[in-house]
Amino acid sequence: MGLVLPMLLVLAIPPAQSAGNHQLIRTMCMAAFDSAMADAGKTPPEGMGDYTCRCFIQQVENGSGIDSAKDICKQEAVKKFPM
Repeated sequence: MGLVLPMLLVLAIPPAQSAGNHQLIRTMCMAAFDSAMADAGKTPPEGMGDYTCRCFIQQVENGSGIDSAKDICKQEAVKKFPM
């Protein structure tokens, strides 16, 4: 996911705007997920992108760093959606 800087900027927005933040982060995450899958030449199972991005948002909200959240969620998604 090559969208680290934009995600950092979004995460710096005050919590009062968090509902809009979630949608923006999810949109960016899904774009990065789709791009990574296309680059790998793979078609992800139904729901894998949504699961991965929900996991990412939850991990970051719980205090994980962006790279850590990305790694954790990739591993979790591969377990849940074997390819």
